[in-house]
Amino acid sequence: MGRDVELEIEVTVSPEVRLRVKGYDVSEVLNAVRKVLEELSKAQPIATALARQQAMPRELVEKLPKLSYRDVVLVLLYHEGQMSKERINQRSKELGKEVTKEWLDKKLYEELKGMVASVESGEGPKSYRLTEYGRQKTEEILRTFGIAK
Repeated sequence: MGRDVELEIEVTVSPEVRLRVKGYDVSEVLNAVRKVLEELSKAQPIATALARQQAMPRELVEKLPKLSYRDVVLVLLYHEGQMSKERINQRSKELGKEVTKEWLDKKLYEELKGMVASVESGEGPKSYRLTEYGRQKTEEILRTFGIAK
């Protein structure tokens, strides 16, 4: 790449932490990202998928593939808190029941009306959280599986 083209890479480390690196040389930018992520993981371990699954009861993780997209989204927001559509898609995939981006774009509000609220920040994607009604509905779902909080 020529020096007249600037490259910017943004990495979402967690819902609260985003890393942006700008530069003109691709390998330098990628090395900078790699180094920062390595240092972050040393200074403050980033939760791994396994650690996050511990917040969600194992018996529930095992039942996720049998749940509807709607219920998977409710359970994720209940156990893991506010999330963007992208993060919901990623986490659901990690846990074995991918909620497709298409469903999130087309059906999220329709099927979860009144159960989720959008949270807009000045930067980054819109996030979603459970409403009180959504929390109650999720607890009903958990009780049907004998997993009440």
